[in-house]
Amino acid sequence: MGQIAVNGTTLYYEEKGKGSPILFIHGMCGDARVWADQVKRLSDRFRCIAHDRRGHTRSPLGEIKERTVQLHADDAVSLINALNITPCLLVGSSGGARIAFDVLRRYPNLVFGAVLSEPPLFTLDMVGGRAFFNQIKPVLDKAMASGSPRDAVDAFFSIVCPGLWKSLSGEIRDRYRNNHVELFGDLQMPKYEVSLEDLSRIDRPCLIIRGSESHPALRNVAQILANNIPGARFLEIAGSGHVTYYEKPAEFASAVASFAGGLKAP
Repeated sequence: MGQIAVNGTTLYYEEKGKGSPILFIHGMCGDARVWADQVKRLSDRFRCIAHDRRGHTRSPLGEIKERTVQLHADDAVSLINALNITPCLLVGSSGGARIAFDVLRRYPNLVFGAVLSEPPLFTLDMVGGRAFFNQIKPVLDKAMASGSPRDAVDAFFSIVCPGLWKSLSGEIRDRYRNNHVELFGDLQMPKYEVSLEDLSRIDRPCLIIRGSESHPALRNVAQILANNIPGARFLEIAGSGHVTYYEKPAEFASAVASFAGGLKAP
């Protein structure tokens, strides 16, 4: 465990194992602990690092003008440099995969590959993105009308990843609820623009993962990434919803290990 000062905040991180480095990036309202099972499965072969993104649990938000994908990506880059883990493999889920994509896009020299599980890159599917948010907004509005932003966390995850949310203990759900400010912080970020041309410029190996039971818009974005990133590999995990690494942990870890093991050692 450790803390590193970066970009006006202090990032909490955890590290275990030796070998080629992997940086795990969590999604909405999570923290480093969401990756604990994956770290346990992979740390016998890889140096595994996970951190609390700024504003989440043990990492303060710091003084910022606004939350952006690029800000979180710059934080990850600062952590990579501070820990001297270049080049590393990025593994991200949901909003964490969107951040990983931005690192891959702007700082390719820092990574030797990326595993992206269902990043919400909705400028690649505007129609699906609108349908996604039109489904979520009234539920969040209703939850907020009850006077509890923590209820909004329950409402969001009950729609986006019901399989995950039903299986979590009350203690773990509370970790997510305690980060409720970042639920709205993430949803209100400026639109992150990505085009098919941007995908065609990615020159690092990528594994794109999606769950067979996830939201259609998220599944479609994953397919677009797989079809348009040169040489990208694609895996659909049967029976999984949006949070593939938690719902099907053995299959996810096996895919990461196989993918990383097949790449040229950094």
